[in-house]
Parts: sequence; structure tokens; C-alpha cells
Amino acid sequence: MELQFESTDIFADIDPRLQRLLERKSRGITIAATTSTEKEEVAVIAKVNNLKEWLSMNEVYPGADLGSTPNGERIVTGRIPVSRIKHIKKSSCVVSLKPAQALKPTLDINIKETATKQDLSPQNSLGKQGRGVVVGIIDVGCDFVHKNFRHADGSTRLLAFWNQDGHSSRKSPYGYGQEYKQDEINQALEASDPYATLGYKLEDRAHGTHVMDIAVGNGQGSGFSGVAPGADIVFVQLSQNEFTPLIENGEKAVESCFGDTVALLEAIKYICDIAGDRPCVINISLGLFGGPHDGTTLVEQGIDALVSEKPNRAIVIAAGNSYDTGIHASGIVLQNHHFDLQWQIPHRNPKQKEIEIWYEGGDRFQLEIIAPDATSLGRVDLGENGEVVDIEDNTIIFFTNRQSDPNNGDNVICVFMEPDLPGGIWTLRLHGVQVTNGKFHAWIEREDNSQTRFLPPHDNSHTLNTIACGYKSIVVGSYDDSKINKPLSFFSSSGPTRDGRQKPDLIAPGHHIWGAASRTATQVIRMSGTSMAAPVVTGAIALMLAEALSYNKSLTIDEIRDILAASTRKNFPTIDQPKRYGYGAIDINRALLTVRDNAS
Repeated sequence: MELQFESTDIFADIDPRLQRLLERKSRGITIAATTSTEKEEVAVIAKVNNLKEWLSMNEVYPGADLGSTPNGERIVTGRIPVSRIKHIKKSSCVVSLKPAQALKPTLDINIKETATKQDLSPQNSLGKQGRGVVVGIIDVGCDFVHKNFRHADGSTRLLAFWNQDGHSSRKSPYGYGQEYKQDEINQALEASDPYATLGYKLEDRAHGTHVMDIAVGNGQGSGFSGVAPGADIVFVQLSQNEFTPLIENGEKAVESCFGDTVALLEAIKYICDIAGDRPCVINISLGLFGGPHDGTTLVEQGIDALVSEKPNRAIVIAAGNSYDTGIHASGIVLQNHHFDLQWQIPHRNPKQKEIEIWYEGGDRFQLEIIAPDATSLGRVDLGENGEVVDIEDNTIIFFTNRQSDPNNGDNVICVFMEPDLPGGIWTLRLHGVQVTNGKFHAWIEREDNSQTRFLPPHDNSHTLNTIACGYKSIVVGSYDDSKINKPLSFFSSSGPTRDGRQKPDLIAPGHHIWGAASRTATQVIRMSGTSMAAPVVTGAIALMLAEALSYNKSLTIDEIRDILAASTRKNFPTIDQPKRYGYGAIDINRALLTVRDNAS
């Protein structure tokens, strides 16, 4: 394959993914419409210092207002024309602007079913069972027909269900998808085909149904209860066809993905609005691999703002399943020397590939890309970007070296590679042009079923889910409760955060967990992953909030975190791995007793 390096004139002082989008548009690639955007439009998250000015820009179709950061700026979502990205980024009110990113379930899919099921309901739930609390599930696959999510009279336990893939109308939340309230769901349950009545396509083995059952299933169908069987439910089905590839003008538009970060923030705000003044805890068993891993993503800042806005709110996030996948590397680049990151890519790998490299804002690295045949394909200095094109002038590699991200002041290198490039060992050579610190961390983005990795030996630390490094979220790793020695799950991701904080916060049963099987009404299936551990903690927090509510007490997010941390069990054989298990294993009964003792 004949390749050629070209420098670009794309505006370099914006998010690398927005740069990539502008580069594609400059080559005539049509930006297709998605579930929540029109043609030639992009969904974004922004941090703004003047909300009124943001809303007054006629390029902005506003979405959610997530609330204030500690310094008074606002985290918001919206849709903007791709052609106006540069103009909006230059606005005096826009501090940071990021595009939507794909999300995937934090599920370890390489499992087989067995024939036992544990009851996750604690032996002493003090009788409240989560009553009076709203549990939000943001996921894919809501089996509202399954008996575990219905009352004894057959009516639904769901207060609302927002299907972001559904038919949009002017009444749709944030202008897309279809919302069903409790009465509509109950009417559908009386039909011969409730799914068809709501126009909802549900797959077997749905991830969201399983997650929901762990947190709030009442066992009416399966005979085994989840953690908080008395709680009310709000489910948001993330769009599964965001950025669906369309062929227009002979070009593929953009890659397919599973939901996105903009839709996620809007789902969180929607659930909080439905809950109103009622206690509310939200489960997010979704994530990615890349990002700064220091809690400064706009998603994490939005989550922190929402749970800090008022008491009785919590958001639980799965730590991730990337501990042993070889997707993280770190090192030190010395002045006038170089460091080689070696990236293993199989021949004709069918997925688009991404790498992010974060390093100190006071350093200056130069990136050089070297192909498997040892050919240097070009260099970019700090504040520059470039591309590698083939003989037909198609961009096959786009790379940036952005100076001073506005959210943390650090520099970030991003490399985007198209599918089917020559296989072998690709080298990302980091040259130390001006170095005071030299430390860097690199992550390969998630590529389901064809994951590429760094050349061994691997650094398995700092492998947390992209959105699992926030300051106010509750992040959960996984252990195997079915084994006598309660070992950590081999896949459960490791902290710390890049800025040195302890994450995950705690661990919970996530290995070989049984939960409701979609489209069966009564049956269960087994899954493993931090996706399964997170809803155990979500249900536990619902029990804690219900217990506090019975005493007319409130719990702030910091109080919730402190109670969980103080209640954990630490008698594990792997006590030398705090970066993976946080404060220890959840003890639901101890946490509930602490809430009761504090309240009384």
C-alpha cells in the first residue's frame, strides 16, 4: 500500500474528534443524520461560562443543562451544524466543546451458562426494600413484560420508559425518541403482543433487562429477587443506531456505535426530572477505554454536577472489564530522546482504531508514526495535526497533538486509523522536544471482537472505564462470590485515576450472576462483568435511601460514599491490590444498619 503524509490546515485548537470530523467534511464525506441529529449536524457536550449566551446562539439546538461545576460554569448538551464548529468553539462563552462518543456495555461476553442462581436480596433489608426510591437504568434492552418488573396485579413497576430509538415527535424528550409513561405501558401489557404495541424491538439476552433485574427485580417471575425489589423504575433505552453508516456520494459517512455520551447525559437528566424530589439512584453499566482518566471529561463533570445539586441522588458506574486486555501503556519520555509505543494490529483488522496519549501540559512531545515495514509516515509537533493518505487521496490515518486541553491543561495526542491497514507492529514514537516531567499514559480505544493491544509486557493499571474516574460517582469493580475465597474477577479493571485518586470505590458480586432473561416472562440467564456488579451497589443505595427516608432523613452523595466505604469487608486474599478493589467488598446489611443508626 503506497502511503503519503500530509499536514492539514484543520483548526488544531479544538477537540481531536471534532478535528477528525472537520477533516472528513473537507474531503466531501457527508455527515449523516442519526437518531438525535439532522444531516450535517453533530451532538455535543459543552462547558460554558454564560448559559444565556450559549442558548442565544442560533446554531445551537439546546439539549440538557446538567448543572454547575465547582467554579460556576455549566455543563450542557446540544446539537450544532458541523460547518459551525469553529465558530462556536471561538465563542467567548464556550470553555470546552466535545462531540458525542460511542458507548458499549461493560459485560464480559466469553461465558457459558450453568445451573444455579443466587438470591441477591440481602437477608436483612430492614423491611423497606427500596420503597419510595426511584432507580434509573440507562442501558439497552428493557423487558417491561417480564414478571420481575410487574406488581402482583400485573401492572408495571416502571414510572416511565424513554426509548431513544423510538419514533420522534415534538413531545419527545430533547426532541428525539419516544417516551412511554406508566399508563401507556400498562395498556400495552394488556395486548397480545405488548412489544409490538409500543413499537419496541427487544432482543433475547438483553443486557439492560439483566442489569435491571439485579438492581430491582422482585422475583415474581423467576422466584429470585434483586437487591431493591420495592423500588420504582425509570428505564432509558440508549439509541443503538447512532452514527449508523450511510452511503452518500459514494462515501461511507461515519462509524456505527452503541449509544453515545450526549444521549447518556440527557438520559441522566431525564431520570432526575422524573424522580423530582424523590430519592434517586441511577445505574450506568456502559463505558469506553480512552480519555484522560482524571475525572475531567465533560460527562464526568456533568455527573458530578447533577449529584451535587441536591441530596438523595447517586450515580453508580461499572469500573470496566479491561484489566487483562493490554489496552494501557505508560512511560517517561526524556529530553532529546524518544519512547516507542508498539501497537499490535492483526492483518486486515476490520475495525476503526483509536489511541489517546495524555501527557503534562508543560512538556512538548513530537509524534512520529512508523509503519510495520519501518517506514516513517510523518511527524506532528505540539499544536499540529496531520494525515496519511493512500494513492486515491483517501485519509487512512489522522493524527493530532493538541496543546492544553481546556479541562485539565494537559496535552493529548490522538491517532485515528481506518480499517484494513497493513497488519504488524505499528510504532508511535514519542520524541522529547522539551521535557520537564516526561510522564505519559496511553489507551487503545475499545474494539469489540477485534481488540488490538500494545506489545507485551502490559501495564494493567489505570484501566478504568473512561467515565469511571469522576469525583462524585460510585464506581464498582467485580469479584466472584460463588467461590470460597471470593477472588477478584480476572477482567475487573484497575485504578488508580491518572491524577492518583483511588478508584474503583468498592467491589461487588459480578461473576456468574443470574438475572432476568428478556422475552421469557419468567426465566433467567447468567452473565459476568462489572456490568453485573454495578447494579448490586445501585440496589444497595436504593435500600439506603429508603431507610433514610423512613426517618425523614436525607443523604448527600458524600454521605452515601462514606457509608459504603466504611461498611465494606476487607477479608480478601488479594489485599495487595487496593487499586482494583477500592475500599473492599460491599456489605449491604452493614451499610443499612449504619444508615439506621445515624438516622436514629
